[in-house]
Amino acid sequence: MQRYLPFPVVFTILVLFCACRKKNDTGECFPGSPTVRQIVNKPAVVKVTATVTPVYLVEEGTIDTRLIPCNLPMEFLQHDLQVIISGDIKATSQGAGPCCDENFVITKISR
Repeated sequence: MQRYLPFPVVFTILVLFCACRKKNDTGECFPGSPTVRQIVNKPAVVKVTATVTPVYLVEEGTIDTRLIPCNLPMEFLQHDLQVIISGDIKATSQGAGPCCDENFVITKISR
């Protein structure tokens, strides 16, 4: 005589398996996007807004370029906070956003 597991038991095991499985996450924000420029230890200002781009960085010495960070730590989420940044500016596709927004992966940030 064959025994079958009831559906709720099989379903629960399947859900636990999927929930506990580790993701193979490399930590990169924009996989496949080439780096077009690197920033090393440059002063910048954090801007927090209520617009389409809720947070961006303004690199010192630039006028209209906004760096859109994908990995800004919560402790730096303060409007007009002066920071020192290092990281990679990634290529963006044409028409993906406003003209002067650049995707930015932070490698180092400090106050």
